[in-house]
Amino acid sequence: MPVAPSSRHHLLPTVDAPGADGVVRRGLAARRTPAPPIEPRRHVVVAGETIESIARRELGASEAWWLIADANPRLFPLDLRPGLVLDVPTGRPAVERSRRF
Repeated sequence: MPVAPSSRHHLLPTVDAPGADGVVRRGLAARRTPAPPIEPRRHVVVAGETIESIARRELGASEAWWLIADANPRLFPLDLRPGLVLDVPTGRPAVERSRRF
């Protein structure tokens, strides 16, 4: 079950569990605790930027926009305006994984 590195679920371990029909399937374990905090850096929005364009430039993938949204919980992602200061995560928390995709 490949999970993209830009997915908020990519750090979760996989588990094999039976479904309602009794067939065992691979899935992702539920996140039981919040992820460790990530130290942010500041970004000042300029005209024409979107949360996706900022994520592409700052995090390497536009699909990682949710990391910026999570770091700025009081912000609606479509309400970006020039001069707004955003927290941008500088990296992912260090989490040991037993499997690699």
